[in-house]
Amino acid sequence: MPRLIALILSLCVAASASGKTIDEDVQFYLNVLGEPNPRLQASEFEMLSAMGLSDPRLFDAVEKRLLADVEPVRTIHLEKNRVAWYFRALGFSGQSKYEATLSRYTEDRTYRNYAIAAQRELPQYARWNPIISDRSSFDPKLSDDANRLMNMLRADDPLLHRVAAKRAFLTQQSAPVVADRLAELLRASYPKAQDAESEENAGWLINALSRVALDRYTPLLQEIAKQAPSQKLRLRAQSVLDRAR
Repeated sequence: MPRLIALILSLCVAASASGKTIDEDVQFYLNVLGEPNPRLQASEFEMLSAMGLSDPRLFDAVEKRLLADVEPVRTIHLEKNRVAWYFRALGFSGQSKYEATLSRYTEDRTYRNYAIAAQRELPQYARWNPIISDRSSFDPKLSDDANRLMNMLRADDPLLHRVAAKRAFLTQQSAPVVADRLAELLRASYPKAQDAESEENAGWLINALSRVALDRYTPLLQEIAKQAPSQKLRLRAQSVLDRAR
């Protein structure tokens, strides 16, 4: 247990520290891959969705571990969940070289949903990873995580905005510049959100703001609760406001 606590603390420090190189990010995830705690592994590999990494040094190791563990853990819930995130990680890589491995499991009753999701995400992350990891636009006053989020939120891609909003929600990102950009996108998108896809995108922007800057953006959420054309968004904004009372 002391070792696990020390690991969690070190992961938190590593994830929040600014100025890391790609090599350091890769090594961080290789270290996670070697950890025995399946819950911790699943949590960290979920975060790969917003890291912008494509390095085969990492994803070859993930693929090797997936192929070694996929059969033995089928009936062990926590371990199966860990392996599920290995599938998703191969999708996050954006590397077509892993398509063959993913294709082997698209008809598998246990893993098919994870393999299909990863296949769907491969071409998306082939486009997104260079955007997410573009360090030429990094602000040295911000953490690496905040800089990656800003790269995602500046892109002209509502689906990438959704991924960024999920990351901000999960990490409770505190940088005001991130919250301001989330609010800017939400203010521009909610009046036009009337189909399922755009409602989901705007909904995650609401979720993120509710976690990272609710006090500052309560008036915006009140506006959405009253004026959004989408009933779904009105209800979501009102639910956030009700929970905050």
